[in-house]
Amino acid sequence: MTTARSRLTMRSPARTTGPRWLLYLADAGLLVASGLIHLHLWDIAYQHVKVLDVLFLVQVALALAAAVVLLITRQLLVVLGSILLMAGTIVGFVLARTVGIFGFQLTFSSGLAYTVLIIEAAAIVMLIVTAAAQLRSAR
Repeated sequence: MTTARSRLTMRSPARTTGPRWLLYLADAGLLVASGLIHLHLWDIAYQHVKVLDVLFLVQVALALAAAVVLLITRQLLVVLGSILLMAGTIVGFVLARTVGIFGFQLTFSSGLAYTVLIIEAAAIVMLIVTAAAQLRSAR
């Protein structure tokens, strides 16, 4: 019998199937894309915006680290953490665009901002699919 705790930290079988690897690669690719676009946005626009400059770099570091750790460990806990990271990034954008965040309100959004929003939404969907596949195989 598998407990809830062991399912969260359960390592995938040593031999991951081709379709599952495609899921992990897609997840990692979307995380990397989000991180690199945020790095670019930080470089061209946000490096001088107090508080947001650091938050953009934290998002970059976490997204890139999550991608690497996901590919190495293939653990459900990493998948769930990645979902939270992408959802949190979307919430941050929505707050910045509407009511403001940390005293900053975004009055203009470039096409790149909307592109990364789509990438993050796609990442959430793909990560949920990965989590479901992991839970199915753990049964």
